[in-house]
Amino acid sequence: MPENPPERTPPDVEAIKVFTHPLRMRLLRLLRSEGPATASVLARVLGTTPSLISYHLRAMARHGFIAEDPDASPDGRERRWIAVHDLRFSTADFADDEIGREVADAVVRVARADMNALYEKSLRRITTMGRAWQDAAFAAHPALRLTAAELQELHDELTEVVDRYRGLAATTDDGTARERVQLELLGFPYE
Repeated sequence: MPENPPERTPPDVEAIKVFTHPLRMRLLRLLRSEGPATASVLARVLGTTPSLISYHLRAMARHGFIAEDPDASPDGRERRWIAVHDLRFSTADFADDEIGREVADAVVRVARADMNALYEKSLRRITTMGRAWQDAAFAAHPALRLTAAELQELHDELTEVVDRYRGLAATTDDGTARERVQLELLGFPYE
């Protein structure tokens, strides 16, 4: 299980623009959840060609989200890629940059569509997974009244909890089968 990547400084517009393509969102998620992989393996999982995957991997690598795996085969025949950073940014990162806001909005829309597709797929699959997984899976949509500072505190606390579970999964090898679990955290004011 891959370990938690280091925090990234707020990305620049060109860096996040990489993720306006939906395939790159899926590639980053796969590398984060499954660990190092070659373009051929990723192409097989995603149902496309290794050359197309290689093109997208190189674009992501140029901006530091992924890198060649330093632990890959020493003979160089196998080019494995690893995720080195999560895609994390805030709209505040682009508060004074109109183009940056537009790109950030586009990335958020791509991420939203990707999450919706992933969730729809999981709804079909969960019925085949047994009662324990059906009971454990959840969707929660609480509406709260918070100040901006309280929302930031909530975000920080939830991030700590997620990081703790990510670390637990990475360090616990008790033979128990673990499934990939996608957790989506959104916190925003609304009218």
